[in-house]
Amino acid sequence: MEFYVRTLLQFLLFTLLCEGCCAQVFNLSLSIEEGLPAKTIVGDIRAGLPAKTQSSGFFISESRDSDVFRDFEIDGDTGIISTAVVLDRERTNKYEFAAATLTGEVIKVIIEVKDVNDHSPVFPIKTIQLNVSELSPPGTRFELEGAQDQDEGDYGIQGYRITDGDMRKLFKVEIRNSGGGMFSLDLILQARLDREITDFYNFTIEAFDGGPPPKTGQLQVHITVLDENDNQPVFNQTEYHAVVLESASLMTPVCQVFATDPDLGSNGYVTYKINRRQSDPNEFFVIDSSSGIISVNKMLDYENQSFFELIVTAWDSGIQPESSSTFVSIKVLDVNDNHPNISILFLNEAGAPEVSEGARPGDYVARIAVSDPDLGDVKKIDVHLQGGDGMFSLKSTDDFLYVLCVDGPLDREIKDLFELTVTAIDFGSPSLSSETTFQVQVTDVNDNPPVFDQNIYEESIPEDVHEGTALFRVKATDRDLGRNSQIIYSIMQSEQEQLLNVDATSGLITTAAGLDHERETELRFLVVATDGGSPSLSSTATVIIHVLDVNDNKPVFKQQFYNATIKEHTAVGTCILQVTAIDADDAEFGSVRYSLYDGFSSKDDHPFFHINSVTGEICVSQDIDHEAGLVTFDLLIKAEDQDGLRSQTFVHIDVEDVNDNAPVFSPEKYVTSVSIHAQPGTELLSIFASDPDSGNNGKITYELLPGDSASLFTVDQSTGSVYLNASLSQLRSSSVKLSVSAQDGGGVTAIYPANITVNILQSDQPPALFQKAHYTFSISEDAPVGSSVGLVQAVTPANSVEVVSYIISSGDPQRLFSIDSHSGIITTGQPLDHESLSYIILNIQFHMGTLPIYSSAQVNISITDVNDNPPVFQKTSEHIIISHNTPPGTPLFIAHAHDADSGLNGRIHYLLRTESHLFSIHPHLGTLMLNGDLSGDSSLRYELNIIAEDEGHPSLSSTLHLVIEMDSLDSVEDTLAFETLVYQVEIGESAPKDTRMIQVRAHGTKSQLGGTPGKAVPIIAYSLKTLSGVPPFRIHPETGWMFVSQSLDYETEPMYRFSVCAKAQNGKTETTATVVVMVQDENDNPPVFSRDVYFFSLQEGPSPHGMIGTVKATDRDSHNNGVLSYILLSDGKYFRINSRTGEIINMVALDREEQAQHVLKVMVTDQGRPRLNTTTTVHILVTDVNDNPPQFTHLPATKELNVQVWIGIPVNSVVITMFAKDLDAGENGTVKFTVKDNRLGHFSIDNHNGDVRVTSQFYSNPQKRYTLRVVATDNGIFPLEETAVVHIQVYALDQQNGNSMDFQSLKHFTVHEDIKLGTVIGSLGISNAPDMQLRYSIVEGDGSLQFGIKSSSGELYVAQHLDYEVTQCYFLVVRAEAPPTFNVTAFVAIRVVDVNDHTPWFPGSDNFVVFGVYEDVTNGTAVYVFNARDGDGSLRNSELYYSLTYDPDPAIEGLPLHIDPHNGVVKTNGQLDHECTESIVFRVTVSDNAEEPNDRKHTSVIAQMIVLDVNDNSPTFISTEMACVPEDTEVGLLVHHVMAKDEDEGSNGHVIYSVISGNEKGYFQMESTGHLYLNSSVDYESQHVHILTIQARDSGVPSLSSTQTLTVKILDVNDNPPVFQQHIYNTTVMENREPGEVIVTVTAVDLDSEQQSGLLQDI
Repeated sequence: MEFYVRTLLQFLLFTLLCEGCCAQVFNLSLSIEEGLPAKTIVGDIRAGLPAKTQSSGFFISESRDSDVFRDFEIDGDTGIISTAVVLDRERTNKYEFAAATLTGEVIKVIIEVKDVNDHSPVFPIKTIQLNVSELSPPGTRFELEGAQDQDEGDYGIQGYRITDGDMRKLFKVEIRNSGGGMFSLDLILQARLDREITDFYNFTIEAFDGGPPPKTGQLQVHITVLDENDNQPVFNQTEYHAVVLESASLMTPVCQVFATDPDLGSNGYVTYKINRRQSDPNEFFVIDSSSGIISVNKMLDYENQSFFELIVTAWDSGIQPESSSTFVSIKVLDVNDNHPNISILFLNEAGAPEVSEGARPGDYVARIAVSDPDLGDVKKIDVHLQGGDGMFSLKSTDDFLYVLCVDGPLDREIKDLFELTVTAIDFGSPSLSSETTFQVQVTDVNDNPPVFDQNIYEESIPEDVHEGTALFRVKATDRDLGRNSQIIYSIMQSEQEQLLNVDATSGLITTAAGLDHERETELRFLVVATDGGSPSLSSTATVIIHVLDVNDNKPVFKQQFYNATIKEHTAVGTCILQVTAIDADDAEFGSVRYSLYDGFSSKDDHPFFHINSVTGEICVSQDIDHEAGLVTFDLLIKAEDQDGLRSQTFVHIDVEDVNDNAPVFSPEKYVTSVSIHAQPGTELLSIFASDPDSGNNGKITYELLPGDSASLFTVDQSTGSVYLNASLSQLRSSSVKLSVSAQDGGGVTAIYPANITVNILQSDQPPALFQKAHYTFSISEDAPVGSSVGLVQAVTPANSVEVVSYIISSGDPQRLFSIDSHSGIITTGQPLDHESLSYIILNIQFHMGTLPIYSSAQVNISITDVNDNPPVFQKTSEHIIISHNTPPGTPLFIAHAHDADSGLNGRIHYLLRTESHLFSIHPHLGTLMLNGDLSGDSSLRYELNIIAEDEGHPSLSSTLHLVIEMDSLDSVEDTLAFETLVYQVEIGESAPKDTRMIQVRAHGTKSQLGGTPGKAVPIIAYSLKTLSGVPPFRIHPETGWMFVSQSLDYETEPMYRFSVCAKAQNGKTETTATVVVMVQDENDNPPVFSRDVYFFSLQEGPSPHGMIGTVKATDRDSHNNGVLSYILLSDGKYFRINSRTGEIINMVALDREEQAQHVLKVMVTDQGRPRLNTTTTVHILVTDVNDNPPQFTHLPATKELNVQVWIGIPVNSVVITMFAKDLDAGENGTVKFTVKDNRLGHFSIDNHNGDVRVTSQFYSNPQKRYTLRVVATDNGIFPLEETAVVHIQVYALDQQNGNSMDFQSLKHFTVHEDIKLGTVIGSLGISNAPDMQLRYSIVEGDGSLQFGIKSSSGELYVAQHLDYEVTQCYFLVVRAEAPPTFNVTAFVAIRVVDVNDHTPWFPGSDNFVVFGVYEDVTNGTAVYVFNARDGDGSLRNSELYYSLTYDPDPAIEGLPLHIDPHNGVVKTNGQLDHECTESIVFRVTVSDNAEEPNDRKHTSVIAQMIVLDVNDNSPTFISTEMACVPEDTEVGLLVHHVMAKDEDEGSNGHVIYSVISGNEKGYFQMESTGHLYLNSSVDYESQHVHILTIQARDSGVPSLSSTQTLTVKILDVNDNPPVFQQHIYNTTVMENREPGEVIVTVTAVDLDSEQQSGLLQDI
């Protein structure tokens, strides 16, 4: 029934609610705290209705079994709501229901149960166990299950806290929002854990709510710290030291290392390993992984490695193991277990054990290096040589390097093999030795000449024997081997040698030509037997052949050439020379008559000489004047017998100059001006006088003649330049007249002196001067007239108002240039031509107004070339005739064109147009060659066009039309021709005089048809034709054989080129050919180093430097004779040498403190036979770097010192002297001192001498121990320092038993380190002691061994030798006692005073220092650092001072060097000059600074500074400035030899020559040696003179040069025939004219010079 009622009510309420448009709904909210007792009124439903609303009852929407009616009582009539039970919010926190009135109002009621703090927080568990790794980082969170509190809001859980305050430093708790209203609790680690310190934590986390009072809940937290491998093993020593004998057996224990690890279990289990990557890779040692015992694993060898530094690593056994390392230093002790090593290097290219029998005593055979890994302290090896029969010896170059030298004359023919034994013995105990036996083969040298079996061979034969007749055989033998014993026979050159031949192999002598009894009634000559050695040896045998007489001789002159010298103006009729010719025939045919020819002219027509036809006397016919150019004469003298047989000789006459001309001034008067303000030394002008005499007779000196004001001036006696000698300020006149005389070398004075007028400008205004004394400009030769060349400017005074003007005073006679008188701009005035004038020197004067003063400047203008000249042939067409039988390869014609341009514009190449298969032309030489065979060619004529083309842009060319005709059978003209145009021969430079070289032959042809039957082939005479200089050859005039006439030198002249002339004696036909002699090189020059001594410097450092420098040698020989090999004879440890390049290579790191200078011996040898060699010295200076920190002299290995002082020590007392030295040099070795950790300020240090002093009194309760850090720092750019720790113990004096006042203070004593043993230094006896027996004793202190005390008297004495360098001060505690009542203690401080007992010394074993400095170093350059050392331990006794003196004093002004007295740095004191002083020897003395001058010690070293050459001198010409060449000189002949001298040495003084201008057309070719050759044909009629600018440039870097103007005169020859002005002259003649009447005048002209063009006309 109740169900139905509730359903009805709900339906009604729903209906009412749905009909909201007509029913109203009201809300009512009520609240009540939980926990109140039942029957507590909650509220009234009516309170939800509007005011004044009447209600008679309510219907409730809930059923009776609902929570609402279970927990509340609702009065339906009154609407009062009250609790039915005690409410629990945690069970139900809110109730909702609806109540409806009968009138339709609905009240929606909500009852909220309010919380009260009735629950405490509760953790799910009471205790939690956590395991936390000790490596967990701070911030690590551990999530915990939080506490639960059924209350809410403020009564719920408000937070968590750790109750243990100490734990809050390690942990904290934090609530983390997990989302969704869920919160979790995190325990956060705040600091790192360390299991090894604490391994377990226990604390409480408390949760608290917000009730008053709050309720709490607890959680007990237990944390176990888990071990991690976070500790590395730790060794008990930072470094271990051990020693082991190198003979130790395997597994011998050396030392043991030990390390501990505090971790647990495997993390703390330590094992040991040797780090093989960083140490002991070859596993000489092993370590027991468990015990750490290091044992020998391999046999040790001190010599290979004397020290091992092992890196031992200790590992724990964790999953990720930790490790640490330590150093184990193992020193291997040497045992003498190595025999000396002997290494032999034979000093020849093949490295074979051989020596030439031609080796001289002292020559090197082999380099023997000895070494012994266990040298011990002696550092020497005793080396002996056995065997060799005294022919060899050992020469020591240092302690371990020897050179096997030849010590006696070797002779292979006596003994060809030597057995030598080298023994090396060390100085060990017992000593060990080694020996090496080897054989040295003596190689053959061609030292035995062939020997003939007869000295004289004699035979008689008629003179008419046929050519080729065998006479007899000569025979010789040779004791040498191989080629040296192969014999070649020849006939020694003589005038008879062409008559006989000898077979070179068999020695068979045969006739080679017809014999002539009248020429030689007896043939006496030498047969030469020459072996095949190099150089060859020979011997001779005399051969005598008697020749029967035939009457066929012509006259023969006693000399083929006569030389005579006469003085100019020799009286007419004076006979100067007599020539004599002898006819070997009987008197009937032997009468001789003489005739004289001028060249090839008719006889007896010479203008200056004639000959007596009977006596042969040559006499003067006309006065001869040397100045007229009559310097030499060449005469041809002929002698003829009665039958017309004749011979000829040449006479060369030199005309000797006599001093018959006085100097002449040109001009005689000079005018110049000078300001009165001009300074002394001002150049005014130059005067010039000439003297046509030659040599010394033409050398002019100038002298200023005395005059009123002549003393104010001076003249340069050589140049004629006039200078101002003194100030003109006191001169009153406006002008000065001067006279200068000129005198030649013969003492003849000019008749008229030069008169000079010097106008003195009195104005206060200074004169104007050119900005430069010399200007240089260039302009192209095609520049149009009016082109600007350049600008010269003079600087005028600022206040000048004078009109200025520029003029060209001289140098331009052709007026090619002009100058603007106002601006100074130089322009061209006429067209220019480089070929006519390549440069010009102008003198420009600058004038100011009307003042008689001017200044001058010189302007050099170079006219540059353009390609405006084509090559030019001498003729446009040529005609030659050749035979059909001419063989291919024969040179037929030489085309010569010349191009007046220079450079590429004048370089010519030749070509044929069109090309022919029969002919070819050399593109550079112009030689036309026959390429094909003409014998089968029917052509009688060929026409070729030879093109000469230059290499300019664009190129220019010209054409020569050449006609070649074949000789025909109807030729009637005789011809003469050489077999070839060019002869070439090679000959060795050692060829002796009269060696036969080559035979030249010319052939004459006679007419075949229409000629005279039986006409003889013409007799031909041969002669040499040279241009300048005489080649070292001669030619037999009849046979054409050429011989050596002077010694040859390949290095001076490797090639000779000259012409040979053949002339038919019965006619005027002649021809020429060119001879080229190639001189072959032989090994006659030893190598030469570019310097006598080499100097290199390099810094010391931890690694080798590699290539440090190069020694360079040259050999004037060529090919193998000039191929060089370099051998290092000493110091193979630090350096080696590249045998081909001479590069010296540093292989081992250098340490200046160990060795500051290395001296090497280098030998260079060529590859010739025999080999030639030279040695040089190389000085290598090792310069200092700051690689050594200062070292304290008294510091033990711990670098700590303990010092005791008394509390009452006076202020400024020296506690200790901290002295340090630095092995570096200069500023790198200068030390200063500072102190650190001196916070209390009781101490200070002198930064110079290191004295540590007390600066203030100690307090009554002083600090008992002070620690100072003393730092020694050097003065290097990057300073190094060393630190020492000084512990200062301060002793306070306690009250003593007995109160003895004289025994309570600190006693101070001072002793010198050289004090004698037993010396009493003081007494500690107590004078007022009680009447009892006292006994004194030293109870403690660091000097208890060095000092003793007399027990009864208390006298302190020296017990052991003292050494300041070991200990500076001692501290003793002395006790005086009289048991049992008296006992007192005294403190004794003993200071040791340094004595100057060490002498300074210079490191190194040499007492002689050599170093090199280039001459161009600037003044004040540091060139060397002397670094001496002193063994004393105090500053005063070891502070060094340097001084420098000269031995002897240099012969130059001033002192070139000075030395810094403090650091030993030597610096230059002025400018050096290698050319004046090549070396400076001086002495450096170093002295210490002992207090008493007499106690100071010193030592000295001698030093030599070599001043090295730099290229600072230009070449100076010494050759003449003029050369002459006839215009018909053949191309290729020598014209002139240019020579210059350079004062520098080596490559700086090697001069190379070139033509830089004047040779634009390529007429000449200059070789680098200075030989000027004719390169193209010259023509007197085209150009009389060539002016060349020659440059001499040295080979220095950078190179310097100078120039010379060379004038080449072209001498005219008669090469142009006279030419009539008309080919045909027509005239008429009336009959009956008188004889001699002129009917017509014919005129001919000759282009040759006047001397050659005198015409004779006949009909």
